[in-house]
Amino acid sequence: VAAGAEALFGEKYGDEVRVLSMGSKLDGAAKAYSVELCGGTHVHRLGDIGLFTILSESAVAAGVRRIEALTSEHARRYLQGQAEIARDTAAAIKTPIGELPARVLALSEERRKLERDLADARKQLALGGGGGAKSGGDSYESIAGIKVVLRLVDGVSAKDLKGLADDAKKQIGSGIVAFVAAADGKASLVAGVTGD
Repeated sequence: VAAGAEALFGEKYGDEVRVLSMGSKLDGAAKAYSVELCGGTHVHRLGDIGLFTILSESAVAAGVRRIEALTSEHARRYLQGQAEIARDTAAAIKTPIGELPARVLALSEERRKLERDLADARKQLALGGGGGAKSGGDSYESIAGIKVVLRLVDGVSAKDLKGLADDAKKQIGSGIVAFVAAADGKASLVAGVTGD
């Protein structure tokens, strides 16, 4: 410990303990890059470890990180499995493995755009359709001289109803709007009136 070795993870050490050191400092100092106390090792030298792949890393304490990794044959089998997953994924979306990350990102962005387009189309259908128009093809009906939009909408989530009501109020300028959506066995209702 006096030589600068690290005692990690609160392990208990005996009077005699192995000291492991790795590499040397880049600045040319004589001290090794890493010097640690070890209660017991499973290899005679670092080279015995062979292939090494990190699975995860996390904080153990302030300034101390824990790395979980696989070595040797276990690491090789893990990486082989990961490569197989990449090959299967690339084949499923018909793209070379090297282009897989970019293709998945492009597909994800395309999906988000299609979802936005679908939401907009549903909103337009809810605002303009429904068969309730009685005023020369407009998207509202008139009750006692007040413009009213009353709609039962399909495919619109409860969280999107408020935006739909706000758009309908802008569209009619003055009046009352109400939208009901049913999904997952629950009904949601949003009603609104214009400022006047």
